[in-house]
Order: sequence, then structure tokens, then C-alpha cells
Amino acid sequence: MTTVVVTHEVGDMDTWLGGGEDRKTMFADFCSNYRIFRHTDGNKVSIVAENVDLAKMKALLSTPEAAAAEAKHTVINPIEVYIEVDGGK
Repeated sequence: MTTVVVTHEVGDMDTWLGGGEDRKTMFADFCSNYRIFRHTDGNKVSIVAENVDLAKMKALLSTPEAAAAEAKHTVINPIEVYIEVDGGK
């Protein structure tokens, strides 16, 4: 399990922020905890997820439910995913 940073833009920040309960439910399937950071420039957010099961995350993100949540919460692709490098290797 590892720490992952997910970054993407949103069409409407208030709509996206209002989807917190949906995110909490979805993310519970693949991580133990997450924090959200709003960028100071534009409508971009970063989510730092901890203790991520990468296989479960990948499987969830490819479901119709995830696509519906992205549309509902105005997520703009691409969604960039950064995986922590352990020990610089």
C-alpha cells in the first residue's frame, strides 16, 4: 500500500466540493484516508490518498459508477495520478 496524489480540474468548484460524501464512500474502497487541497490558481484540486490499494483504485476508476461520479461532480480530464516512490527507487 502506498500514498497517491490525484490531480484534476473541475468545472464548478462548489459542485465538486459538494460531492464530499460520494467521494468518502468511493474512496473507502481503496484507501484508509485522504486529504483535499485546492490549488490557488484556477479550479484545480489535488487529493492525497493514504494506504492505497492500487489494484482496487484502478478497478474502481474504470467503472461506470466512477464515470457517473466524475460527470456529476464536474471533473475535467485528464486525471493525473502520482504514486509515491519508496526510497527513491
